[in-house]
Amino acid sequence: MSLANKYRPKDFSEVVGQEFVVRVLARALDKKEIPQALLFAGPRGIGKTTLARLFAKGLNCELGPTSKPCNSCKFCMDFNEGKATDIIEIDAASNRGIENVREIQKDARFLPSSRYKVYIIDEAHMLTNEAFNSLLKILEEPPKHVVFILATTEPNKIPATILSRLQKFNLKPHPKHAIIQRLKHVCKLEGIYATEEALSMIAERAEGSMRDALILLEQASIFSDKNVDEFYVSKMLGVVPRERFSNLLEYIVRGDFKGAMQSVEEILGEFSPQEFAGGFVKFLENLLLEKTENLSFEEKTILLRMALDMEFHVRDTFSPRSWITYDIARMCSFKRVVNIDEISSLLGVQKSEEVKKTNVITEDPPIDILRRNFPGLSAYLESSRYEIVNGSLKIYVGDKVIKEKLENGSEILKEVFKVEGVEVILERLENEEMERKIRDIFSQIKRDWEETQP
Repeated sequence: MSLANKYRPKDFSEVVGQEFVVRVLARALDKKEIPQALLFAGPRGIGKTTLARLFAKGLNCELGPTSKPCNSCKFCMDFNEGKATDIIEIDAASNRGIENVREIQKDARFLPSSRYKVYIIDEAHMLTNEAFNSLLKILEEPPKHVVFILATTEPNKIPATILSRLQKFNLKPHPKHAIIQRLKHVCKLEGIYATEEALSMIAERAEGSMRDALILLEQASIFSDKNVDEFYVSKMLGVVPRERFSNLLEYIVRGDFKGAMQSVEEILGEFSPQEFAGGFVKFLENLLLEKTENLSFEEKTILLRMALDMEFHVRDTFSPRSWITYDIARMCSFKRVVNIDEISSLLGVQKSEEVKKTNVITEDPPIDILRRNFPGLSAYLESSRYEIVNGSLKIYVGDKVIKEKLENGSEILKEVFKVEGVEVILERLENEEMERKIRDIFSQIKRDWEETQP
């Protein structure tokens, strides 16, 4: 028996998460206030069908209706063995026509051998319009001994006329920590050794589905002979280990394009370009929530944006490695080609005046200070003609956008150049001078590339 089936909850106390839904269903059973039509909606593998079965079990237990079935009466034993005849499960994906619903209508008239006849319709959104219309009739006036439970991953596809006759429960994906705790419990019972990092990788890939997580754990256990660690899980799932991305990020932060590409080539020797790009995006997403000494929040945001570009680039292309090379080059040069100060402003994060002054108090020439601390503003200034006249910095530009950017940074320019004022003048530059002055933002990337070539 698979782990997913072996460790499927046998009563409400074993259900992980879904506290609200479990509480409502348990109270309905204990107070004998039984709804005759319910809908469980939510993503795959989060327990919709399991909850439906547990509710049906509580309905028909000889002690019931009860939220704590005895597991010793004839019905409970038949249920646990999968032989309960009064629980009818229907897969609407393969039984979606009006003739299938008419069979339900005919069968529902007969009394059950226990207390209730329970119809569990899985993937209910797959029913045809004609089938829904036929189902509507019996939902309007259901026999007292019948309970309908619909389960679906797409409740928006169920007609409003049907929804209005159902008690709807929205089930949520299981949080990662809850999945990890459940996997640890299963590992202990099954004698499986698993590292924390390996279980974390499995839980992350499961994307909230407990069933998927148990299936992946079983695969990893077979693959590794019950010795599940991150090495085996990464091989099985095609997930690049976190430390590989950490090493790559170190090269990127240092601007070491050659070292970064060597790290990338090692990863691509074991994983596909798509697995690499998608994994790096997830790595940087998680990094946003962590404190790092060598990267600010704004810098991590910029790198994540570039990684998302890379993932998009390699998704549908015949030359993913070329795109990866290009995007890694961009990342290695991000501190030179991106105005971190400007991004901080967009994010609503302002540097204190004290920090700004600390950054600019130096004996270096003003333009070098700008290049180091405010690369974006430096690029705009260097694409223009400027001079200091009577204690004022006069800048002559040929573009309205550049004029606006320089005016926005006038306070920084005044402090760096130690002038009393900044005046930005719009003028028409000659073509040759314009071509000479305006720099391509990726010129530095090109130079980095050429320097790394043998």
